[in-house]
Amino acid sequence: MPGRSRSFWLSATALAYICVGAAHSAGNGWPWLLVLGLPALLAETYRRSNVPVSAGPASHTASRAVRAAVWGTLLWVAARSGASGHPALDAAANLGTGTAAVGALVAIARIESKAGLLTPPRAALSLDAAMFAGFLWAIATALPLGFALFPSERVRLDPLAVDYATTSAGVGSLLVLMAASLRLRLLRRLELGVGDRAAGALAISLSAFAVALPASLLDVAPPDRILPVAVWASSLGIAWAATTREPTRVSGVRRGVLALLLLGAPVVLLAGVFVRSMPDRAGAIVLVTAAASIVVGLLARAVARPLGPEQSRWLDAIESASRGALQPEPDAALCAALVALGETISTPDARPAIFRNNPEQMLFVDIAGYLHVEGADAPERLYQLAADEPERTLRQEALLALAVRRPEVRPLIAWFEARRAFSATLIVDEDGPLGFILLPGGKRHSVMTLEEARAVRVLGDRISALLAVSSALARSRERELKATANAERSLAECQRLEQIVLASAGRHQNQAARAARSVRSTAYSPSARLTLDEIARQARRDALALRVPPGVEALGWAAHAHLSSARAEGPFVVIDGSSPSEHEPELWQHPQNSPLVLADGGTLTVLEVSSLPLGIQDALCAALEKRHAVPSASSVAPPGLVILTHAPLRELLARGQLSRALVELAGPDAIDVPPLVDRSDDLRALSLAFLARSSPADAPLGIEPGALRLLGEHDFPGNELELAAILLRAQQISSGKAIRAEDLIASGFTAFAREPEARTPVPVSASRRPSARAPRMR
Repeated sequence: MPGRSRSFWLSATALAYICVGAAHSAGNGWPWLLVLGLPALLAETYRRSNVPVSAGPASHTASRAVRAAVWGTLLWVAARSGASGHPALDAAANLGTGTAAVGALVAIARIESKAGLLTPPRAALSLDAAMFAGFLWAIATALPLGFALFPSERVRLDPLAVDYATTSAGVGSLLVLMAASLRLRLLRRLELGVGDRAAGALAISLSAFAVALPASLLDVAPPDRILPVAVWASSLGIAWAATTREPTRVSGVRRGVLALLLLGAPVVLLAGVFVRSMPDRAGAIVLVTAAASIVVGLLARAVARPLGPEQSRWLDAIESASRGALQPEPDAALCAALVALGETISTPDARPAIFRNNPEQMLFVDIAGYLHVEGADAPERLYQLAADEPERTLRQEALLALAVRRPEVRPLIAWFEARRAFSATLIVDEDGPLGFILLPGGKRHSVMTLEEARAVRVLGDRISALLAVSSALARSRERELKATANAERSLAECQRLEQIVLASAGRHQNQAARAARSVRSTAYSPSARLTLDEIARQARRDALALRVPPGVEALGWAAHAHLSSARAEGPFVVIDGSSPSEHEPELWQHPQNSPLVLADGGTLTVLEVSSLPLGIQDALCAALEKRHAVPSASSVAPPGLVILTHAPLRELLARGQLSRALVELAGPDAIDVPPLVDRSDDLRALSLAFLARSSPADAPLGIEPGALRLLGEHDFPGNELELAAILLRAQQISSGKAIRAEDLIASGFTAFAREPEARTPVPVSASRRPSARAPRMR
């Protein structure tokens, strides 16, 4: 507020001081009236240009620029109210004119853009024009100020230099204002609202230049007087155009200014020329000029109408469409709106359309005016971008401007070009987007104005309820057709879908990949690699048996068998035979939670299969054989079986711990998983994997070669479990970044090697020979 603004009181004091000085120089009371009037006008300017604290930096800068332009104009008025020929008043007048010009140039460089795809380029935000204009007026102010501050004999300049400097600064400022407005128009013409402001600023600067320069050349008034008037008048107009809250008002004013310029400027210039050449007939000239001004006022409205965008044809058509959309019947109202929008086109190969997204259809009218509905889908990206654009209008011209910087908009450009579209305005209601209005471009070359975009958005708001009703009716018809099609589906299709739904509840596809990672990522020894290859080859069978020594990670080898089979994309179900909860017959007979049902299409893995009751083993074999023998109603394959034991199958069969049917299903010989003593090459990988899991994530421990050599001397009767226990104890003792041999010894580890004993060789194909045990690490 002015009462709380220090800048206001400083500016008002300067105005009052200049008015007092002008009153003393003039010798009359007219400047004394300005002492109160000019600060009051400045206070009103501060009140109207006040912006909220939450506004952006650009808004605050533009507000200060407008205040500076008004203050400069009032300073010029205060200075020129005094007697002419006073250098101090001339300096004050030039200072005010320069301040007004700089304020206007800052205002048009800080026009705030609306949210959307387009952002103002850096060149449009440059203040180089303001700096140049300030330089010109600094020279024009310094010359008379020198005459005012120093004695005349010390200033070695002709007093006419002040007039020349003022005239040059005035012409230069008008040219800079025109150039800055033209640059703004070229760089930001695609931004809705900004293009209207830029066009208005350019029209105002051109009008001031077109009036002031001929008036100076025709000697209607002194150039050092009329050019500053033109500068601060155009500066005020440009500052208003850059900061007014409603950009559409600028378009109307621009058309009016151009109409008055075309009609009124010649009248005023001729009147001035005639008055100076025939001063004795000044009264008659003034009377004729007044009559001509009345005629200009009557014709200005008619002349301004063709200056509207595209001769206002688009605005008239959109308003006509809004009136046609008032009909109560939805289809009739949409048809009337499309017929009216057809007046915007100038070519017969493109017509306006209304797209709706649920169902995805396009509504358009033919040449005869009949409504047609066709299935058509629009890019989802269009709805996302249009929702963030000003007036919810996505324009092809904006997309083309971003084609290089934003590659994701190029498919939208192709979609617009394929339909010869100019703009798409989103239609929304409280539930979200309903569709959009697509307007064709035809032969139009001018950009869309804010007036047109706002009119199309108002039309979209008006037909949103109609489109919602029309879409609901279309969806009802579509649901009826779908219900009829669903009723004709066969019973087999229903059974297939039910089976897929039941089986999908137990699918854990990622479990097998995680379990197999611990084996696949650590298998470097020949025995481990040969075993993996043999498991992959045998995994093509329906059932597979693995003999796993105690302490070996059995689940990883079973997961590798599952991933190597044709059922790798199915579920990987693991059952622990040693668990009493798995011994209940009801569990295996359950229609939904049975392991056989959960493993449908995948692999059923049974740990410690010899611990299962023989009845459940026989039932398991019978169920699997039945599933493989009887074709299923669904396309889901029957499950495979992987059983894991610690002893040979024949030995378990002889002791009565294994069903004969299960041995026949899996085969008499199981694949022997090598113990850790035969996989010395895997020690490093296994150790690092365990340390990575048990160490902090930011500082995983390593293991030194000496520690590995010490581990290589051990037979590991407990296999991987024993290795993990040893490393865990050493990890708790170790204080470095890697486990050393000293840490192992300090933890109580003592390497010992058992006497060699006969082991079952790893089964391999006939083309391969079993590898000998890897040498110990010394």
